[in-house]
Amino acid sequence: MIIMNEIFSDFIEESIESLKKLQSNILDKQIDSIVINQTFFHKDYLNEKNITETIPEFKEIKEVKQPVLYWFELESSDKNQQIREKIESYREPLKKDFSHPNYRYTSSYKKTFSSDTKILYVGKVQTGFWGRLVTHLGYSRYKTTAGMQLFHWYDPIEFGELKLHYITFDKDMKYLVTVLEKQLAKKFQPLIGYY
Repeated sequence: MIIMNEIFSDFIEESIESLKKLQSNILDKQIDSIVINQTFFHKDYLNEKNITETIPEFKEIKEVKQPVLYWFELESSDKNQQIREKIESYREPLKKDFSHPNYRYTSSYKKTFSSDTKILYVGKVQTGFWGRLVTHLGYSRYKTTAGMQLFHWYDPIEFGELKLHYITFDKDMKYLVTVLEKQLAKKFQPLIGYY
């Protein structure tokens, strides 16, 4: 029991130090953004072309090795009902049919949702931000990795462009970024995600 107390005590102490450091420089943190438009949605990215080598925005993202907190913002909340219907009509027939050729593991969502929110999804990653983005876009070769799978159901012409906002943190925040994700999701009430 003493060993467990030491482990927890050390973790809490490290967490407090990381949070103090974050608190002192949070105003210096830059929020970067990428517009996810039609150019990100093409069937060639499924097998023929590597999106991370074709889309210029990935060059910068591939260099990010630290923890990242990110969220996808909609142009407006006017089509929230239609967006939810679209993801549900894509997800529900496939969610347990692993042998289906179009199967991809999608992000979960609550049955109820905010009709006012402009946030589609809130997420975090400890490392490999570009890989998470590839999965959310729906181009990962690993179909069992959960993500929004946007290419397969989201239409930027019908629903509008998305803005991907992200904040990069120091490596010592890798476990605490989960707490920040939960707080941001609680505030934003995204359409997709189970928080």
